[in-house]
Amino acid sequence: MTNSDIIFHTPGLRALKSSGPFSVALKQGKLSRRSLAQGRVMQLCEQLKEMIEGHFVKYPHVSINGFAMKSGVGATTLRRILSDSIKGDPAPHTVLNIASALTNEKRLSVLIDQYQGPVGMMLKSTFGPYVEQMVEHKNMGDLEGELLDPIKYFIYKLAANRTGVSEQSLFNLFGKLGLEKAEELYNKKFLDLRVNGYHAKEKKCSLDYKIVAGHLPEMVKFYKPENVSLGKNLFYTMSESVNEQAIAEIKKIQKEAIQKIFDILESDDYRGEIPYFTLNLCDTLDYGRTSEVLQ
Repeated sequence: MTNSDIIFHTPGLRALKSSGPFSVALKQGKLSRRSLAQGRVMQLCEQLKEMIEGHFVKYPHVSINGFAMKSGVGATTLRRILSDSIKGDPAPHTVLNIASALTNEKRLSVLIDQYQGPVGMMLKSTFGPYVEQMVEHKNMGDLEGELLDPIKYFIYKLAANRTGVSEQSLFNLFGKLGLEKAEELYNKKFLDLRVNGYHAKEKKCSLDYKIVAGHLPEMVKFYKPENVSLGKNLFYTMSESVNEQAIAEIKKIQKEAIQKIFDILESDDYRGEIPYFTLNLCDTLDYGRTSEVLQ
């Protein structure tokens, strides 16, 4: 049972059952439909505008700047959406952040199945491959607060493996402090203590991707280049200036590889005692747009 950091399950992509074009608005926390003019299909920015406006109607004391802080989407971008002045569609992560802020939902598998219309289609097409045909993970809100601590994060990650993690292993990795933090997680009922060591109460749980990303620098430190001759590790980093088609092809290859790796990690044929990890990451080699421009 793989201990992944993002939920990897959705009950399927629901077919859009409307007999004609429609939009989806958030009304009192629920999705509602209303017909568009005959023959015209709602665009992504139109749906985002409708959703955000509905949120401001429901919460009149929320300002654009306040919603920008909550969502992580720049106030200028939000204003452009609301004024219909955006050229093209916002980036997928901008749409994801807005959808998450509107619903207070951080689980990817829930979000991509919660929306229909252009927003739902973008979320499914962009993020769906990461959650389809995978196992269901559970979200534990209180756990996220604990796992902001990097040592607790790695303790829980190890404890979520099939074999758990022994106290001796924790001492070897983190010293006495590691044992103390494991005991804290145990006392708060996030861990079980068995004969062979600590085991996570929930082997399959999802975390906010921002928490996971925050721990990536420490994760990379577990890579041991001096041990390459042992044949257990691998490290390649490549970069080049490419076009959008190349990015799509690279992502397709990586997604296929991720599925195959996941199948191996889940298979009983490969059960073992080695706590192994992989990192699957690609992005543009720049700092992206600032929060005050279209994201």
